[in-house]
Amino acid sequence: MNIKNILIIFTLICLLSVSNVTAHGVDVTDNHMVIADNNNGVNAKNLADSNNINISVYKFTSASEVEHILLHSVNNTDKRIVVIAYQDEARSIISKYPELKDRVFISSDNDEDLLNAMMLVDNTKDNSASNNDTINFTLPLVVGLVLGLIIGLGSGVFLSHRKK
Repeated sequence: MNIKNILIIFTLICLLSVSNVTAHGVDVTDNHMVIADNNNGVNAKNLADSNNINISVYKFTSASEVEHILLHSVNNTDKRIVVIAYQDEARSIISKYPELKDRVFISSDNDEDLLNAMMLVDNTKDNSASNNDTINFTLPLVVGLVLGLIIGLGSGVFLSHRKK
């Protein structure tokens, strides 16, 4: 076999041995949000802005996107969501994960109902340390110092024995 055939076989083996990686991803949405669509997103944003409510309005185009965001909120106890679009998907997720019922609010896109739901979400306090005025960096500092010390000592011992 020539080198070209060996490279082709090696490439095929590498490509076929790569396993499928499925990652859920990182949630980059705000903790206080409105799930809207193209029909009611602009109205929700204008309503929030005119009443100085600190909430983000996200327009979704599919039920799977909404389901994805709601699944992120299962583990993020600080996330509060008002759902005015894709309400059936929200009800389905809430029925599967009952802990979401206090954090996901299904509202009509009626201005009064939506305003009440957005104010409820905006007035809810978060549990995260990111909203506190002081953040404690002591633990990461100590962990970093201990790891650095262990790695440094190990490297020093290895290098000192190697030179002998």
